[in-house]
Amino acid sequence: MTASWRRAAWTSVTALVAAAVVSAALLLVVVRLLRPAADDWQTELSFGPWRGAVSLPVLIRFATHPLGLALLDGRVVHSRFGRWQFRRIGDRLEAVCAPCTVQLSALGPAPLRWSRARWLLRPVGAGQFSGQLVLAEGAHEVALDWKGKLTSHGAEIEWRLPPTPAAQFVGVFAHDLPEAAHVQVRGSVAGTIKASWPDGLWSAQPAIQDLDVAGLGTERLRDAQLPAACRTAAADDAQAIVGWLPRALVAAEDARFYEHPGYDIAEMLAASRHNQQSPGQWRGGSTLTQQLAKLAFTGDDRSATRKLRELLYAVEMERTLGKARIVQLYLALAPWGEGVCGAERAAQVYLGKPASRLGPVSSAWLVSLLRNPDAGLHTLAEERRIDRDRVRQILAGMRPMSSAQRTLAETQIDDWLP
Repeated sequence: MTASWRRAAWTSVTALVAAAVVSAALLLVVVRLLRPAADDWQTELSFGPWRGAVSLPVLIRFATHPLGLALLDGRVVHSRFGRWQFRRIGDRLEAVCAPCTVQLSALGPAPLRWSRARWLLRPVGAGQFSGQLVLAEGAHEVALDWKGKLTSHGAEIEWRLPPTPAAQFVGVFAHDLPEAAHVQVRGSVAGTIKASWPDGLWSAQPAIQDLDVAGLGTERLRDAQLPAACRTAAADDAQAIVGWLPRALVAAEDARFYEHPGYDIAEMLAASRHNQQSPGQWRGGSTLTQQLAKLAFTGDDRSATRKLRELLYAVEMERTLGKARIVQLYLALAPWGEGVCGAERAAQVYLGKPASRLGPVSSAWLVSLLRNPDAGLHTLAEERRIDRDRVRQILAGMRPMSSAQRTLAETQIDDWLP
């Protein structure tokens, strides 16, 4: 009996050792297969006791091979996006990340976050795949169908978002949205997104239908008092600024202001392309209404959540305030450098006259400062020079202006100084 027990124990130990050796050998083979070349699309992963860099194209091919599906089933992998739990579903691989984060430079330094992301992947040909990506935050979900193909050094993927209630879309991207509990959003969102990795470049074709927002309280701006820093000694601060300055503002900041519903998709996409092609030279793509939302409500931190808040406030303000009030509020609240707030104070401090009495050139110069008021004023003080090209650009966009008025203004630019 003792001899039998010893033989059984020895057999068990031998089997365990053999299994450990086979597992180690298999892991070594997998690690060697996944080892990236110098120019590969790669990422850092940890798998059990092993941690290191892997080639993502090789990993994707391996993960969808029957051997890879069997090996990954029930496994957990840690990546820079989060903790992924894998499961085999027939010939498909399901990966669930909870919570999950993604960094997109074109949307600012703050990452996108979701409480849960579910990725379904299925091979449909040599180096080609399809599936679905489901992003979830709380009770909200957005599902995107996708297809992609592997290249020698990365991947190209196209996502398609079918018409989806805008409330669901906002809920999924509202991880840090303070207004989430009371904002009411109607309409639908759809579109396609094309992206390539590892360069991280992407393009989008969104379609927004019947977007309407309520519950943010923007109607209180109808009769809002100016902050103390934006007031002047005059008794007519509450009166609307008329004349050339409002026209110059629209020409400088939002040429399609009277055509859009508070957001300009074409301008936002142009800004995203610029931000991807010129890192460090951030361009916002905000409309005048969105800029007012930033001044009055959201602040100016660079994050996708802040841009979403800005858009929601802008859509509601278009309904509650109207175009004319939006222009006047922006003129009243905009920072004009050196602690000067509002167009009325800026006109009196820098030009010595009320804002409604400014001519075309002086109006164009004043709004030209809005891009970087302190830099423009410093150049004026130190070099007695203004950005005449920018002033000409603004004048060219000012409407309405007769031919005689435009000709006279153009003749004044070369010699004009405030």
